[in-house]
Amino acid sequence: MFGISSQGTRLNLTALALAVFSTFAGNASAAEDNAWLVGTWQLSEDKKKPGFTDDYMDFFADGAVILRDSKGIFANCKYNRSESLLVLNCVANGKEKVLSFRASPDRRILTNRLDDIYKKVR
Repeated sequence: MFGISSQGTRLNLTALALAVFSTFAGNASAAEDNAWLVGTWQLSEDKKKPGFTDDYMDFFADGAVILRDSKGIFANCKYNRSESLLVLNCVANGKEKVLSFRASPDRRILTNRLDDIYKKVR
């Protein structure tokens, strides 16, 4: 009908199926790799304001992050990470901001450039 032989159609469908499968497999692999990160992280040590802990980061499997405190959300972000570096691309008050964190080797602590410490609470 479109000038493609049935053999060509089979090859195109096979290529399409492989592309779809590899896309979903890649997403599943990324989600599994980020499983340790998904959840809520709370500020546990603020270097400038000792005792202040009302700061949270909610990580989702789809790469989204919400930055908030007990009063509400103050930024929506997307994250990318390598083995030990986590980069958040955020939009807050209409402005873009990039934040970076280091993950501890055991992945229990995230530390920002000010050496503030976040720990996973759920």
